[in-house]
Parts: sequence; C-alpha cells; structure tokens
Amino acid sequence: MVTRVATYTNHTLLSDLALRNAARVTDLQNQASSGYKSRNYAGIADSTQRLLNLEGEYSRTEQYLRNTTQGKLRLQSMETAVDSMLTIATEMKSLLIQASSAQQADDVNIRNEADQALQQIANLLNTNLDGRYLFAGGRSEEPAVDIEKIGAPDNYISKLNTSVTSGALLSSLGVTTNGTLQIVSTDVDGNSSTSTVNYNAATDDIDDIMDAINNVTTNRAIASLRGLGGEGTTLLNIENVGNGSITITETGGGDFLSKLGMEKMGNPRPDADYYMGDHQIMDLRVDDKYDVSYGILGDNPAFQKLIQGLGIAASTENQDALTVALGFINDAINELPNVQGQIGLDIANVERFEERHQDFKVFAAQAITDIETVDVPLTLAEVSQYTTALQASFISISRAADLSLANYLR
Repeated sequence: MVTRVATYTNHTLLSDLALRNAARVTDLQNQASSGYKSRNYAGIADSTQRLLNLEGEYSRTEQYLRNTTQGKLRLQSMETAVDSMLTIATEMKSLLIQASSAQQADDVNIRNEADQALQQIANLLNTNLDGRYLFAGGRSEEPAVDIEKIGAPDNYISKLNTSVTSGALLSSLGVTTNGTLQIVSTDVDGNSSTSTVNYNAATDDIDDIMDAINNVTTNRAIASLRGLGGEGTTLLNIENVGNGSITITETGGGDFLSKLGMEKMGNPRPDADYYMGDHQIMDLRVDDKYDVSYGILGDNPAFQKLIQGLGIAASTENQDALTVALGFINDAINELPNVQGQIGLDIANVERFEERHQDFKVFAAQAITDIETVDVPLTLAEVSQYTTALQASFISISRAADLSLANYLR
C-alpha cells in the first residue's frame, strides 16, 4: 500500500494503535508467565520507592526476629537449668531432713549425695548453647564455673557452738599448754608445703596464730574468722588457699587443736570464688533503638546459697553443720523461684517484640507481593482482550489499505 497525503493521518493512528496493542499483549504475556509485573524497577516506577522502603523494613524485621529467637532460646535454656537446680535442692532438703531427724547420715550417704548434687549444679551453671556459656555474663566463651572450686575447700574449723573473736587470748579459749602446729598444704598439682606455728598459751591471742599462718607465701594455708558458710557464729578457719588438701597436726604436747575442737570440715566462702565469669548483663537488640537486658549470672545469691549448703553437706556428717547446710538450701529453695520469675519476665518481654515483628513481617510480605506480582487469571483475561484489540487493529489497517476513490465509484 502506498500511503497518500489524504490517508497518512489515519494510517499513522491505526499503526500506532496496533503497535501499542502488540506491546501490551507481549507485556501481559510476560506477566502471566512469570507472575511478576516487571523484571526491573522501571516497570513499577510509581511504586518503586514504596517497594524499596518495604523491603528494607522487611530485612530489618527478619534480623530482629533472628535476634529474638536466639535470645528466647538462651533464656529458655537458662530457665530449664534453674528449674533443674530447684529440683536438686528440693531432693537434697528431703535427704538432709531425713539424715538430721533420724540420725541417718550414714544410711542416706548424705556426703556422696551432696557431692553428686554439687557436680550437677556445676554442669547446669556451665550450660552451653551455640558456643556460649549462658551464666558467664560477658565472658561467654569460657565456662561460668570452675568445677574444681565449686566444692567447699579443705578446711579445719573450730567448734560450731563456740565463738572465736579477733584478739581473744588462747587462754580464754581454754588452751593451757604451749605447743607447735604443723600445717601441710598441698595444691591441686600435688605441690606441698609444710609450715610450723609455735604458740604460747599464756601470752598469744588468736590473731597471733592467724598472722603466723598467713605469713607463709608458698603453697600456703590461710586462716580467717568467719561463720560456717559465711554466716552465724564467728569461727576459726584454716584452709588450703589452692583448693587442694590440708593436714594439721600438733606436736610438743600442746592442746590448741583439742581445746578449740578443730575439725576437718568444708566451709565454702561467701564470695563465690567458684565463678569465672564477669558481671556484664547481656543486651539483645529487639527493635530500633531498643535493647532488652537479659540473663542471670552464675554468682547469683540463690546459686551461692545452694552451693554453700551442698558444699557443707558434702564435707561432713556433723549434725550441727548439716543443720546449717539445710538452712542454706532452704534459702536457695525460697530464692530460686524469684530467679525463674526474672527469666520468665525477660522471655515475656522478648516474646512481645517477637509477636510485633511477626505481625509486621506478614503485613510487609503481603504488601511487597501486591506491588511485585500480578493476578494471573485476571492478566490472562487482559491478554485475551488486548489480543482481540490487536487483531481488530490489523483488520482495520488491511481494510483501510483497500480504500480508494476508484473502488468507491465502482
């Protein structure tokens, strides 16, 4: 067909319409086959900025959800560990009551049971999740508890019912004969040291004895005045500083050991020297500019009291000492639920943000889908419509080509 001036405009309009219909059909066919409105941002130019904003928010929300999931798993593991500690404490309380009331410490093998319980507590405090020791604070790469130190140190302790105060003369404590104390201390590596302490029953006081013991600096023993487990009546304690063994004998006919009733009995210190972590409370980023502080440290007072009670019970069958141990374990039983409650509050706080992020993730995912994707059945219907229009355009162009004045006059 030769386009004439008279038909040029009409022909151009019909051709443009056909080309637009053809492009639209191709575009709709691509959308129907892929399910997406466009393969690039240019195809959704009017929604590009909104899509980018939603995708950024979606990515941040996913990261927050990973954080909350990880934090919640840690807290749940800690909660389980504390629940196990409470069970152990309750069982040991029953055994101690049985041993104390019926004088059956040997029958129930209280020392062995307490020692096993201590090892279980140590393992629970060293709970590890994904390479992190949960009760160690910021030093999570190292165990929270030194198992070698969690038991009561090897220790000689004066009579439980007799107070020993600083400055007390030996004569006031019943010592009547001069003598010599021989103290053999052995550390955990087997290195031993022997020291001797000479005393005068008439002129020396208890501080003189402690100073003489504490002046030894190699593989030494240490002497201190403190109650059993750090509480109660002040007693004389002579223990191995290296958590090893200690043996004290008396020569020269003295009566220091017998008059003070020095008995080999564990007496755990109240300063939680078993704890190897730090005091940093961990933070969990759960939202923009919002962190949740969470976690319990291994030197928590409830844990200390449980360990002190078990440490005493594991070292002696003395009924007075077992009564003290029972008191510590009772305190731990009363305080451990508070620790559980604190962990539960942290879990609830994390879950609140987790639920919020999950809701937003669903909303954002749907919004992104609405922007990026098409309704395939509806798009196929549009393809059919535009295909029909394209065919009509071709027919119109064909018929317009046949129009001429000669044909019209015939």
